[in-house]
Amino acid sequence: MNIFMKHRFAAFIALILLITPGCKKEKTTTTTIDSDGSCVRTIVVNPVSDTSSTFPVPTDKSWDIHLEGDTDKSFVAVKKFDDVNLMNNEYRRPEKVGVHIAFEKKFRWFFTYFNYQETYKPLLQIQRIPIQNFLTKEEYAQYENGDTGRALKKRLDDFLTANLYEEFYSQLVDSVERMHDPSIPASVFITKKQDVGFHEFDKGETKDIVKYLEKTLGLKLQGKIEKPIESITKSIKDSVRFMLDAGGDYVNEVRMPGIILITNANSVEGNKVVWRFNEDRFAYTGYAMAVESRIANPWAAYATGGVLMVIVALLLLPRWKRK
Repeated sequence: MNIFMKHRFAAFIALILLITPGCKKEKTTTTTIDSDGSCVRTIVVNPVSDTSSTFPVPTDKSWDIHLEGDTDKSFVAVKKFDDVNLMNNEYRRPEKVGVHIAFEKKFRWFFTYFNYQETYKPLLQIQRIPIQNFLTKEEYAQYENGDTGRALKKRLDDFLTANLYEEFYSQLVDSVERMHDPSIPASVFITKKQDVGFHEFDKGETKDIVKYLEKTLGLKLQGKIEKPIESITKSIKDSVRFMLDAGGDYVNEVRMPGIILITNANSVEGNKVVWRFNEDRFAYTGYAMAVESRIANPWAAYATGGVLMVIVALLLLPRWKRK
């Protein structure tokens, strides 16, 4: 596995963790869906300072926005939507965590079925290596099931480091290709990637990286690739910061019309389903939360009964006339 500059990328994460506030963060979203397809959405962020994170919170006047609590204040936003799917309009900011909502209502005569799905898109914006290609089938299944064990977390850290390396080296090769400098051919970077990849970098300063690359690739690079390296490093830092900024506990509650039939929620309370998770659950792959419910249509039963009675009456009418 390529682990070039493993310490460098680990240092990125450690540095940002040190400057990230350690207070408990919780974001609770509650959606109450009516049988006509309208809904009420409530978003609570605690503490209120966490509204500046990468988690999307409402900002426009169409929401009822206020603060709750005395000393430990929470941000609260409430809005009614005529159609559940209209909530997607609130999640179109690329600088925030991606959220997609899908709602479908199906009429089946005696019953009406409701299908709701809310998906949090992956936090990791660098996807050079598909996680399915990195983890074993067993490890990936554990990840999908929300395993929080130390062994799996170690593998996920390795996956993140591998992606950061692939992003760095791929961008570096692209930068060299755009230079069109015959003295630093991109082909050398590509063919000797494996030689570069197994180096453990201790300090990770730009000048040290250039010196090491010169030694490994046999090229004169000083004064030529420092700026691309610094630019690439910044973009990687921003991606890591985006992930870490979304840290905290998440609660997603959905109240459905009728009775719950199927769901992947952590708990079911009557017609309410609840998912509880943290940022790890959607760090590398999307997290889809789904639920299906059903309501009976009494009028359909009455109408069917009335029709049957008419049919029976019509069948018996000739016999009654003969009598």
